[in-house]
Amino acid sequence: MPFTKREVEEGLQALLEELAESPEYIKFEVVGGAAVMLQASRQTITSDIDALFTPTSNIEGAIRRVAQRNDWPEDWLNNAVVMFASHFDRPDDWEVRFSSRNVEILVARPPLLLAMKLLAGRGRRDYPDISLLLQVCEVTSVDQAIEIFDQYYPTEVLSPRTLNYLASHFEVNGQT
Repeated sequence: MPFTKREVEEGLQALLEELAESPEYIKFEVVGGAAVMLQASRQTITSDIDALFTPTSNIEGAIRRVAQRNDWPEDWLNNAVVMFASHFDRPDDWEVRFSSRNVEILVARPPLLLAMKLLAGRGRRDYPDISLLLQVCEVTSVDQAIEIFDQYYPTEVLSPRTLNYLASHFEVNGQT
């Protein structure tokens, strides 16, 4: 089921309201296509909302209740993206989008999103977002893109496929 930007925002707000009375601190870090939608005005729809969070029965129950009320799949919000998490992000790489007493929903800022998309490099699935994020981050060269990537993933290397895409992107756009 595809989500519009409005539905993403409403779903996250509903999740916050579901968990507002939680006695424990809960943090969701929204990434992926939904974050690109919120941070970089991605125009296309997204099929789910990727977020970094620690699942608990309380959180999973809240996600299910929001899904049921909206007739959404139970995995409308999921943490399958955890394999792309950076361990070198900083607090200022996140924007607080929604918060209540003990619950925060943060959205990754464009440079972190770009690095994550570069790491994933899943062809047609990520290249449109990479192009948009390169523009939003005012990246004008492969070297600048690699510099951003290295800030968040200093122990990783970009795949040859992603490097070829970047070279092609900048060549087409008359940049180096």
